[in-house]
Amino acid sequence: MRVCSPHCGVAPETVSGGETYERELLARLGRDGVAIELILARGKPHPAGVPNWTVHRFAIGRGLRWWVAPLVVPPAIARVARATPFDVLRAHSLRYIGPSALWARRRLRLDVPVVAHHHHLDPSPLNRHLERRVVDAVDHLVVGSEFARRQLGAELGARTDHVSVVPYGVDARFRPRPPRADLRARYDLGAGPVALFLGGLKARKNLPLLLDVWARVAPRHPGARLLIAGGGPLLESLRARSDTKGLRGSVRFTGYVPEVEKADHFNLGDVFVFPSAMEGFGLAVAEAMASGVPVVASDRGSIPELLVDGEGGFVCDPARPDLFVDRLLRLLADAPLRAKLGAANAERVDRCFRWERCVAATRRVYEDVLAAYRGGRR
Repeated sequence: MRVCSPHCGVAPETVSGGETYERELLARLGRDGVAIELILARGKPHPAGVPNWTVHRFAIGRGLRWWVAPLVVPPAIARVARATPFDVLRAHSLRYIGPSALWARRRLRLDVPVVAHHHHLDPSPLNRHLERRVVDAVDHLVVGSEFARRQLGAELGARTDHVSVVPYGVDARFRPRPPRADLRARYDLGAGPVALFLGGLKARKNLPLLLDVWARVAPRHPGARLLIAGGGPLLESLRARSDTKGLRGSVRFTGYVPEVEKADHFNLGDVFVFPSAMEGFGLAVAEAMASGVPVVASDRGSIPELLVDGEGGFVCDPARPDLFVDRLLRLLADAPLRAKLGAANAERVDRCFRWERCVAATRRVYEDVLAAYRGGRR
């Protein structure tokens, strides 16, 4: 099977969970024998040496914008189709690639199914004009959670009978192991327990709430530290907010964490805290769980599908900060409970959320859609 995937990015270093998903899925599909015709803007980085990948370039030197895509994506698809006919046209984004992929199929008379992938809907007045039309027009749609499928119907009124839920995967390097002493020393974490956040520092992650919660937790656990790991546009404003609340002594900021060090940073946490306002899957939560860390997280989006409340941690309404405070206090004070919940999380990820399962299920979707398309059951 040969898949053509016009793409915004699959960078080896990224702060985007969606881009991490795309990079890992496509690389593993290539290793599994699926031929991937990947199209990127000139200069966009990609992993080197991935088997069965052929990298093509758009006629632009920067990342795609959705309003530019119709001008550059169809001609690039046409060049690939002339050189190497493919079986499936893949749209990794409903807005950025979806309209152009559908237009290219029609304009070029490509006899292939269009399969789209989708994470979640961000608020936008364009959703009903762009995303809904793509959802209704593609042959099949793959999402990472039941929440993402429900959201399409509830917010767009779109059809969902052709939507498959395939949970994302977690790499085997995310596993329980002792924390690195040099990292603890680098961040001056002391001997007490560490509450960890790891992810992009952007508005959707709801990090001001985390600092408000920690301002109430820190006086009860003076030896504990809050480690906010990751980079992003809110880093300096979060530092300033932490100082304003008098938290400089108990909060540490790492800045950007390289991909190669992510797993070691998850192992620094005794508790993972994730107050995000919206997640289509919640890859950071799954990686923390795989690392054997108990989690206190928002109940928004797909997170309750990952984290079983009371079994691997606690899900909390972010409109009730007192719940976050209570659950954090409980876990910071109870090491045996942390160990029990963390072990349950690691077992759950091994059972449900490893990449092998995701790749196999995604490949089956592509094969089934292709067989149905060729059999005339579009």
